[in-house]
Amino acid sequence: MASTPKTRQPAAKTAKKAAKPRGYHHLDLRRALLDAAIQFLREGDVTGLTIQVLARAAGVSPGAPYHHFPDKQSLLAALATEGYDLLAERVARAVASEPTVAGKLTGIATAYLSFAKEHASHYRIMFLPEIEDRVRFASVHEASDRSLLTLFEVVAEGNPGLPPDAIVARAIAALSLCHGFASLRAARVLGNIPGIPKVELLEKVAIAEVVTLALGAGLGPAPR
Repeated sequence: MASTPKTRQPAAKTAKKAAKPRGYHHLDLRRALLDAAIQFLREGDVTGLTIQVLARAAGVSPGAPYHHFPDKQSLLAALATEGYDLLAERVARAVASEPTVAGKLTGIATAYLSFAKEHASHYRIMFLPEIEDRVRFASVHEASDRSLLTLFEVVAEGNPGLPPDAIVARAIAALSLCHGFASLRAARVLGNIPGIPKVELLEKVAIAEVVTLALGAGLGPAPR
């Protein structure tokens, strides 16, 4: 008696078995991964941020994120680039309606500090040594340069005749004050020292000092 041939499974069932794990397809996986990283960094440390953690958060297979980010560094670079672009937009808006240099500098400092507070996850990534390579992560540094351009232009406007190196030095000094204050505030240091004024007052003083630094008040003759 001839053996009965095995019944073939319907093509649809075979295809279903071969399909990628549920969640692999995503309307905008790149955006979902960046949003998952932003959410993670609100409480978690960057050392604990992994591609696998983000894949789980986005509800996709472990290998899916690699279609967009070959490694963790590339994801961090994308997040930093986005942060610098957001900062540049905020700074540009802050100075658009200001007629005076002092007003523009106040606007820049205010925009910087508000960005660092409201986009804390981006801010934590933007200065990481893991993405300091200017060749591999050229887009990060191009975005960083764009975010600084308005500050350099306003400092130059407020210091006519000052040599370019001195203008850059004053701009960097002003930037350093903003960055230092933002970092101390984020680390909750400023709210944990007995006897010092409230953070809101300290921020106002810091912004005023940014204007002073950028315009060189009290520094004596500019270096030439």
